[in-house]
Amino acid sequence: MEPIKKDAKSNPSATANLFSQIFFCWLNPLFRIGSKRRLEEDDMYKVLLEDGSKRLGEELYWDHEVEKATKELRTPKLTKAIIRCYWRSYAVLGVFTLIEVLIQPVFLGKLIQYFERNEPDNMAALYEAYGYAAGVSLSTLGLALLHHLYFYHVQRAGMKIRIAMCHMIYRKALCLSATAMGQTTTGQIVNLLSNDVSKFDEVTIFLHFLWVGPLQAAAVIGLLWQEIGVSCLAGMAVLIFLMPLQTMFGKLFSKYRSKTAAFTDNRIRTMNEVVSGIRIIKMYAWEKPFAALVNDVRRKEISKIMSSSYLRGLNMASFFTANKIILFVTFTVYVLVGNKISASRVFVAMSLYSAVRLTFTLFFPAAIEKVSESAISIRRIKLLPDGDLTVIGDRGATLSGGQRARVNLARAVYQDADIYLLDDPLSAVDAEVGRHLCICGILKEKPRILVTHQLQYLKAADQILVLKEGHMVARGTYSELQRSGVDFTSLLKKDEEEEGEKGEAPRSPRSRTLSQNPVRSHSTSVLSVKDESDQLPAEPVHTMAEETRTEGTIGLRMYWKYFRAGANVIMLILFVLLNLLAQAFYILHDWWLSYCQSTNVDMLHVFPNGNGDLCILCSSGLTGATIIFGFMRSLFMFNALVSSAETLHSRMFNSILRTPVRFFDINPIGRILNRFSKDIGHLDSLLPWTFVDFIQVFLQIIGVIAVASSVIPWILIPVLPLLISFLFLRRYFLRTSRDVKRIESTSRSPVFSHLSSSLQGLCTIRAFKAEERFQQTFDAHQDLHSEAWFLFLTTSRWFAVRLDGMCSVFVTITAFGCLLLKDSMKPGDVGLALSYAVTLMGMFQWGVRQSAEVENMMTSVERVVEYTELESEAPWETPKRPPPDWPNWGLITFDRVNFSYSSDGPVVLKNISAMFRPREKVGIVGRTGAGKSSLISALFRLMEPEGKIIVDRVLTSEIGLHDLRQKMSIIPQDPMLFTGTMRKNLDPFSQHSDHDLWNALEEVQLKAAVEELPNKLETELAESGSNFSMGQRQLVCLARAILRKNRILIIDEATANVDPRTDELIQKTIRDKFKECTVLTIAHRLNTIIDSDRILVLDAGRIHEYDAPHVLLQNQNGIFYKMVQQTGKAEAASLLQTAKQVSRAQESGLISIIPPCQIAKYVPTCTCARNPEKEPRPLCCQSVLDSPSSAACCSRFGSGSSPPTSAGELILLAGPSGADRRGFQAHIYLILDHSAIVRSECRLN
Repeated sequence: MEPIKKDAKSNPSATANLFSQIFFCWLNPLFRIGSKRRLEEDDMYKVLLEDGSKRLGEELYWDHEVEKATKELRTPKLTKAIIRCYWRSYAVLGVFTLIEVLIQPVFLGKLIQYFERNEPDNMAALYEAYGYAAGVSLSTLGLALLHHLYFYHVQRAGMKIRIAMCHMIYRKALCLSATAMGQTTTGQIVNLLSNDVSKFDEVTIFLHFLWVGPLQAAAVIGLLWQEIGVSCLAGMAVLIFLMPLQTMFGKLFSKYRSKTAAFTDNRIRTMNEVVSGIRIIKMYAWEKPFAALVNDVRRKEISKIMSSSYLRGLNMASFFTANKIILFVTFTVYVLVGNKISASRVFVAMSLYSAVRLTFTLFFPAAIEKVSESAISIRRIKLLPDGDLTVIGDRGATLSGGQRARVNLARAVYQDADIYLLDDPLSAVDAEVGRHLCICGILKEKPRILVTHQLQYLKAADQILVLKEGHMVARGTYSELQRSGVDFTSLLKKDEEEEGEKGEAPRSPRSRTLSQNPVRSHSTSVLSVKDESDQLPAEPVHTMAEETRTEGTIGLRMYWKYFRAGANVIMLILFVLLNLLAQAFYILHDWWLSYCQSTNVDMLHVFPNGNGDLCILCSSGLTGATIIFGFMRSLFMFNALVSSAETLHSRMFNSILRTPVRFFDINPIGRILNRFSKDIGHLDSLLPWTFVDFIQVFLQIIGVIAVASSVIPWILIPVLPLLISFLFLRRYFLRTSRDVKRIESTSRSPVFSHLSSSLQGLCTIRAFKAEERFQQTFDAHQDLHSEAWFLFLTTSRWFAVRLDGMCSVFVTITAFGCLLLKDSMKPGDVGLALSYAVTLMGMFQWGVRQSAEVENMMTSVERVVEYTELESEAPWETPKRPPPDWPNWGLITFDRVNFSYSSDGPVVLKNISAMFRPREKVGIVGRTGAGKSSLISALFRLMEPEGKIIVDRVLTSEIGLHDLRQKMSIIPQDPMLFTGTMRKNLDPFSQHSDHDLWNALEEVQLKAAVEELPNKLETELAESGSNFSMGQRQLVCLARAILRKNRILIIDEATANVDPRTDELIQKTIRDKFKECTVLTIAHRLNTIIDSDRILVLDAGRIHEYDAPHVLLQNQNGIFYKMVQQTGKAEAASLLQTAKQVSRAQESGLISIIPPCQIAKYVPTCTCARNPEKEPRPLCCQSVLDSPSSAACCSRFGSGSSPPTSAGELILLAGPSGADRRGFQAHIYLILDHSAIVRSECRLN
C-alpha cells in the first residue's frame, strides 16, 4: 500500500470571478511555477468539494435504485442511477453544441456576396460588408469561448461519473462473498477501475451529438436550400447514408469492446499472479510458460483491438474524405440540372457541409462508439457478484516472514478490540522473537481465543478445547487435560521432574508417519510473559521506492522507438508517401473547384470527342484519389501504431520477467499493473487515434497555408507571427502540462495498489471491521488522482482558449483585409481565403492542441519504454551448459559468499563459507532477519552474490539461471498456485505423462481430491488456487518437487502455516522420496530439523554455528542451545533426546575431521568405509562425490594417486595409526574450484 500525500493547496477555481472562470486565468500562477521548475504533487490544488470521491459515490444513489427496483420487482439498472444523478446538469450543455455551427456560415456567405455583386461605389453595401466581417470575427471568438466552456463542463461531468463508479466498485469489492471472489479475479476489477471506467470520461464529450446531429442536419438543409435549392439533398443523402453505416460500426465496436475487455481481464489477472508470485516463478524457472500464456492472451486481445482500430480508421478516413464526396455530388447535381455555380454558393455550402460533416463523420460515430463501450462497461460493472506509517510492499514483500507475522499481531493489538481471535500468529517467528510478543502482555486483560498447532502455549491458557475432525473431544485447563488422559498429553513432556509422570519416548529420527497423533507439537516458539521493557534489537526493513517521473520534453528518440516498434524503415517511408499523396489530392480538389469558378469555365462544356466535362472529370478523379489514399493512410497508420503497442507490451513483459526480484520488493503491484493496464490501454486505443488525427490535421494545415498563400500571398504576413506565437505558447503550456500528466499517471498507481492489497486481504479487513477505514483510504487515493486529472482538464482548456483567441485575430485580419483589398480580389479568392481562414482557425488550434495531447500521451509510451529497459538478471542460458545429468550428487559449496539485495543496500550475508554434502539433510535456523531466506536467494541467484557457490564441480555464476534453477527444487513458505489447469500448475512445460502426474498426486495424497474435480487434471483453478486450502496448495508444491526429481531440495518454512497432519505428510514424503537428495530446510519449528544431519545457525548474516544437532547442544553459550531452551523444559528435553538418537544413528561409518585442520570448516565429517583389517595399509574413505563403493574409490584413488582436479571433490587417503583404528592420519585434498586446491594432513576421529 502506498502513502497518501499531505494536504494540497486550496483550489483557486472555487473563488475565481466570472472572467477568470471563462478564460481560466486562475491557472496562471501554476503555469508560472511550471515554467520555472518541475511540478510536484505538493503543487496540485485540492480537489473541489463537489468532486470528492466520497461525496460523488454517495450521490450516485445506487442503493436507492436497488431499493426501488426491489419494490417494482425488476432488476436494478446502473444506467438509471447515473441518469437520475446527472441528467439535469448535463442536459443544459447540449444547447451550446446546437448553436455552435450554424451562425458563422451565414455571415461568411453574406460577405462573399458583396464581392460577387462587384459594386465598388456602393458605400452602404461596403458598410454592410464590414458588419458581416465583424460578425465573422465576433462569432469566431464567441463560439470559441462557448466551445471550450462546453468541453470543460462535459469532461468534468465524465470525471464525476468515473469517480462515483470507482467508489462504488471498490465498495462492492469490499462486500464480495467468498463464493463471489471465486468468480471474480483481481485482474477483472483492476481492469474495471482502469479501462472500463475511463469510458465515462469519453462518452460525455460526444453524447449530445446523438441528438444534436439530426437537428443540425435539418438546420443545414434549410440554409442550403436557400443557397442551392434541391441539389443540397444530394449532398445530405451522402450524410444520411453514413448514419446507418456508423450505427453498424457502433454495434461492431460494442462487440469488439466486450471481447477485448474479457481478454484484458484475463491478461491483467495473469499479470497480477505473475507479479505476486514472481519469486516462485523465478525459482521454478517458469518464466517461459508464463510468457507464452500472457503472449497468447495478448495476441487474442490485440486481434480485437486491431479490428476496433480498423473501424476507427474507416471513421477517420470517412471524416477526411466525406467533405470532398459531398461537395462533388452536390455541385455535380447542381450543374447537371442547369445551374451556374458562384463563389458565395460554393463556399457557403463548403462551410455548412464542413460543420455538419464534423458532426456526422467525427462526433456522431464517436458518440455511438463511446455509448456502446460505456454500455459494455456498465454491464461488466453490474456483473460484479456480491511506525504505523512506514510503507511496506504488497503482501509485506519487503518484510521477512517473521516480520509479517509480527505486523499482523501488532495490527490486532492496534485495533484495541474487546475480543481477540488469534489464528496461530506465532507460527512464522523464531523462539527468541516469540518470547517478546504480547499475547500474555498487553492483551492479558482481554479475552483471547488462540487457534494453534503449538501446544507449548497451552500452559498459559485458561481453557483448552481439543478439536478433532470438526468435533470437540476434550475441554478443560492444562492440568485437567493432563489428568484426563486425552491423547495429546502423551506427546508432552513434563515440566518438572517432581510431577513423576513419564513422557513418551522420543521418536526415531526420520520415522514420523501419519499413524502418529496429528496434534503433536511442531513448533518451538515460546509464549513470553517477560517484562515489556525486554526489547528485541532493531531489524532493517526495506522501504518502498518512490515511483520515478522523467523530466523535460519527450525527445525525438522516444518517438522513433515508438514508430520502430510497429514498423520497419521501409514501412515508415511508405507511411510518409501515403500521407503526402492523400493530402496532395485533398488540396488539389479544393484548388480545382476554386479555379473552375474563378476562371468561369463552362461547367457543361463537353469535349469534342464526347468524353465529358473537364471540371467534372478532374473533380471526380481528384475525389476518387482522395478517397483511395485517405482510406489507405488511415488503415495503415492504425495498423502500425497498434502493432507498436503490441511490441512494446511484449518487450515490457519480457523485461519484467528478466528483472531481478528486488524490483518487485520495492515497487508495489499497483504501480506495475498501472503500466500494464492504463498505460497500455492508452497505447492500444487513445494514442493511435490521437496520433492519426494529429498527423491528418497537421498535413491539412500545411496544405491550407500552401493553397491560401498561392491564391493570396499576403495571407502569409499574419500567418508567420501567428505560427511563432503558437509555438511559443505550446512550449510554455507543455512545460506544465507534461508534469501534470506525469503526476496524473503516477497518482493512479496507489489506487490500483490499494485495490489489489484490499482484495488479497479481504478476510482480514472484514475480521477487523475495517471496511470504512479502507474505503476512506481509497477515496483519499482517488482524490489525489482527481487533483491531477482536474488540472489536466483545465490546463488543456486554458491552452485551447488562448489558441482560439489568437486564431480569432487571424480571422479578423483576413476578413477585414479582404475588404481593404476589395478592388483586387475575386469572389472565388475571397471565398477560398475566408473559408480557409475559418478552417485554419479550427485546424490550427486543434492541431496544436492535438500535438500537445500526443506529447502528453507519449508519457505513457515513456513509462512503458522505461519498463522495457529495466536492469536485467544474468542470461537464462549461456554457452557454458552443465552436463545433462548435473547435479548427480548434490554437493553445494559456499566459498566466502557475500550477498546484498541491491548494489547500495546492506550486506545481508557476510563471508559465508560452508559445504552441504551429498544426500545430507541440513537444517538452517536463526532469529528473524538472520539471513536464512537470503542464503536461499543467493543459491538461486535471485540477486548475484559475491564469492563462489559451487554445485557438483560447477561454478553457478558461470551457467545460465534456468540451467541452475531448474536443477533445484523448492517448497516455499507461501504456496502459490496459478490460474490455469491443475496440469499446468504441476507441469507447465508438458514434460511428464499423465501417469507421472497422478503418481505425484498420489504420493502427496491429493489424487482423490483432484479426481473429484469436474475435469480432473484439466480443471481450471481459481485465482491463486483459492479453491484449494493452504495445506492442499502446499501439497501441490510438494508434488511439483517430486516431479522434478532433482538432487537438491530447498524447504523454506514450508510447514509454518499448515496443520499438523499436513506437516506430518510433508515430512514423511520428504524422507521417503528425497532420501537420495541434499535437503536444506529453513525452519522456526526446531523439531522439524532436530533430526537433520547438521544444523547451520545464522546470526546477523554470519555463520554462528554449523555442526550436528547433538554437538551444537553441548555448547551452552551457543545460539542453538539457547533457542532450544526457550521452547520450554519439556520440549527442550524432547529435542535433546532426539538429537542424541540421531547422533548414535550416524556414528556408524562416520569419520570426523578434527580442527585446526583447514579443511574441517568445509567438511567436518565424512562417511567412509572403515578398513576391517588392522594392518597399516592405506585406508580409502569414499569421495563425497563418488559411489558408496569403497573398492571403486580405492581403485580410483589408491595410495600415491595424484591430487584430483575436479571442483568440489574431496578425497581422503588414510591408514590407521594404531590397533584400535583411532587417530587416523590422512592426506586430504579438497578442490574448491578449478584453481584452488587445499591439501592438508589432518587427524581423523
